[in-house]
Amino acid sequence: MKKRLKLFLLITVVGLSSCMTSTVLDVIKPADVNVPAEITTFAVVQRNEARKGEKLGKRIEGLFSGEGIGMDKRSANYALRGLILQLSKSPRFMIKEAHTTEQLYGTGTRNMAEPLEWYLVKEICEANNSDALIVVEAFDSDISRNVNHRDVTKTVSGGQVTERVYNSKLTVTVEVGWRIYYPKIQLIVDNFNHERTNSRRTSGATEIESNGKLPQKESFVKLTARQLGEEYGRRISPSRVNLRRSYYGSGNYVFKKGKQKIIEKNYDAAIDIWLNQFETTLNQKTKGKSAYNLAVAYEVKADYQNAIYWAEEAIQNRNRKAKRYLTILKDRVEEERRLEKQMKVD
Repeated sequence: MKKRLKLFLLITVVGLSSCMTSTVLDVIKPADVNVPAEITTFAVVQRNEARKGEKLGKRIEGLFSGEGIGMDKRSANYALRGLILQLSKSPRFMIKEAHTTEQLYGTGTRNMAEPLEWYLVKEICEANNSDALIVVEAFDSDISRNVNHRDVTKTVSGGQVTERVYNSKLTVTVEVGWRIYYPKIQLIVDNFNHERTNSRRTSGATEIESNGKLPQKESFVKLTARQLGEEYGRRISPSRVNLRRSYYGSGNYVFKKGKQKIIEKNYDAAIDIWLNQFETTLNQKTKGKSAYNLAVAYEVKADYQNAIYWAEEAIQNRNRKAKRYLTILKDRVEEERRLEKQMKVD
């Protein structure tokens, strides 16, 4: 009896989810950091490398950790490249790699050094015709590789054969520290550390075969560093993202017809179809679904006032998904307010 009940619940859930289809919204999300409106051009530079007399500890760490000597120095530039790539798509900022006459030094570890002197920041910005300076202040990577094995028994030609399979795992953790300097008012706009961990798993008939399928350590560190650079770009700049919205595209002819109009990007026609159904149906469930779809269609058109109105109508008609969607819509309205402020350039 319990098995039948579980099966019934599973079929019910699948049935409900199968009634939903989705559309994708291409939107600009606001940044996490409110960069002053006067800043439109960034210069970027690395400062994570230690002075010559302070590098011994880092070299010893590289030997024992498996990183390789100089790996962090070479890989830090990929964080910079990731940032430049991300900000090159920004609707607000321009970015350039800074040219400096003076070598900038940091700690060579995951810890940031003291902030740069303001006179030096001003010189770099003026020399590179930029409003502000973004600095890779710290960079550190950790690498681990683990290998284990398991015995797998399978039937071959009617007999049992046991084979040993080796499993390898390479794990890389990279941490980057950033600062943004705004010399005009001597303001550190952002002071931020973040890290990312990536893993890859492989298997083979021997340990050598399994390990051989793993990516090269340094290339994996560089990939992770680039991803952190892109991530930081999204932190400080409005960026384009895709949002997926589900709506009712089956169940009756009207929902299917409206779905076709959404696919054709004829959102006004979809609104007319679902609005007519909302006004004429006596079925509360259908009414709630129609209202929900109208909310989605208006969000796609960036008409948040009407989207919120129809989400509330869906709630009134006992649509279970509408309450959560209403919260999402209100968050979108707040994000649009932040975005409008961030996109204003003095």
